[in-house]
This record gives sequence, structure tokens and C-alpha cells, in this order.
Amino acid sequence: MASSLELMSSREHQCIVMKGSLKLMIELREKLQEWLTKQPHLPHDMEESRLEYFIVSSKHSLELAKQRIDMYYTTKKLVPEILTNRDPFAKQLKKISQFMQFVCVPELTPEKLRVVITRYTSTDVGSYKLSDLLKYILMIIDVGMSTDRSLGNIYICDLSKMRLGHLTQLTPSLLKTTEIISTKVYGVSIKGIHIINAPSFVDRIVTLAKTTLKPKMAARVSVHPSGLESLYKVVPKSYLPVDYGGDQPSIDELDEKQHNKLEECRDWFMKEDLKTIKEDLRPGPAVNHDDLFGLYGSFRKLQVD
Repeated sequence: MASSLELMSSREHQCIVMKGSLKLMIELREKLQEWLTKQPHLPHDMEESRLEYFIVSSKHSLELAKQRIDMYYTTKKLVPEILTNRDPFAKQLKKISQFMQFVCVPELTPEKLRVVITRYTSTDVGSYKLSDLLKYILMIIDVGMSTDRSLGNIYICDLSKMRLGHLTQLTPSLLKTTEIISTKVYGVSIKGIHIINAPSFVDRIVTLAKTTLKPKMAARVSVHPSGLESLYKVVPKSYLPVDYGGDQPSIDELDEKQHNKLEECRDWFMKEDLKTIKEDLRPGPAVNHDDLFGLYGSFRKLQVD
């Protein structure tokens, strides 16, 4: 856990980069808290550090921060399979690392970016559900909201154990849900996606996938086909785990610490599960599943009261 002094320094750096100030952050946080207490359909007791996360992820736009907080609670009701029942001790979550690891490198780059690494740990395509993995990843993000003061993420995807069968779970439903939650709730800032140790078929898939992305985002996706030298030019070794010749702790060590941290936060997750939106009290029209996710956003047929 970062110290109070480290968090203060990081907050100040964030504000400067975003052309603001710590004073402005505090003013916006107080306004956001006041707004939240006046919303009859939303829970009112969000921690100050989490309010600040929404301000930062919205680039100091108070209106966008309000929208994302609303969506934070709205999506919990609309996609409970992923955003509720988040017990770190649940069997399906404790065994996540048996098929994939998702870890955050503790040291930020000089640009205050977080290096995030994902890698398959099993070639068994039937041993897991991607929806469980998404739940696990969002739990990590939720815990980090209170302490992480990075300005964006650099993703490194190790696909050495990926097989074509893994792609069968990438349904339009799951992709749409991931997109909506990432953008409309968490405001994830992706500064780069670097694919390493990939099977030959991945090149064709990435080329096709880039055609669906905005040019700015497509330009941030890179495949490193021959070793890691080209990766080192973008992400210096000092910010990579020892698994990739770097100075940071191993992926297994980071994965274990991450599991332990989630388990320490179990009571918080259980309390958060009790915080629900009350659509019948929402000012204006209710938000339903089809409005937000469209045709492909349902994992199952939902019953609408």
C-alpha cells in the first residue's frame, strides 16, 4: 500500500499533467460528493479517494465524472454476473491464475504510466470462463481506484500459451460488455497494447481487429514477433518483471500478492455488493439493459420487472 506522502505527490503530479491543481481536485471532489448526496437513486457513501479517481479518469470534467459514477452503479444491476457476488474466496476466482494471470507492475514509468501484464498459463481452452476473468480484472481495478495514481496503462499480452480455441469465448456479448464497462464506467486510459510470444495466427487477427478501432487506438497496438528487443525500446527493462529480463518482481510473485490483496478486501467487496441502484427513484427515464448494451450485450435473457 502506498504511503500518504506518496499518494499526495502522485495526486499533485496528476493535477499538473491535466492542467489543474490539487486545490481544483478538492473543489471538484466536494462538488461531486454534494451532487451524489442529492441523487435519490444512488448510494451516497463513496470514499473520497474513489471520487477522486472518477475526477481524474474524466480529466477533471465534473459532468463526465457524474455520468461514470451513475454508470458504476447502473451496470452492477444490469450485469450482475460480472459486477456482483465478488467474493475473492470464491472457487472460480481463486483458480483464475490456473489459466491466466493479470498483474500490475508496482513501479510507475517516468511518465507515471502503469505496466499491466496478462499471460495465459494454460493451453486448456475449456478450463475457464472469460466472464470470470473479466470479473477478477475489474475487482483489481476497483481495489486500485483508492490508491493508484497512474495516468494510464501500458498492456503487455503474453500469448505463448494461447490457442485458437481460446477465441471461441470472445463473443460479441462479452466484447460489448467489456467495452461499455471500460469506457463508460472506469474510463480506462490505454497508452499501448504490446503483444509478445504470439502464435502465427495472432498477426492476422490483430490486423483484422485494428480495422474496427479508431486510428489513434489502432496505432497503439503492436505485435512483437521476434523476441523482446523491440519491446524494450518502448518499455525499458527496469519496468518489466524478471520473467522478461527486467528488474521488477516475477509475475508469479505479483500474482500472489494481488490475490492476497483482494482477499484482504473481502469485507469491502461484500459491503459494496449491498450498495444497489434504485431505478424507480431515478430522476428521468430508467436505464435498461438494451439501452446501454444493445442487441449483443446480454449473457442471458434478462427478466425485466
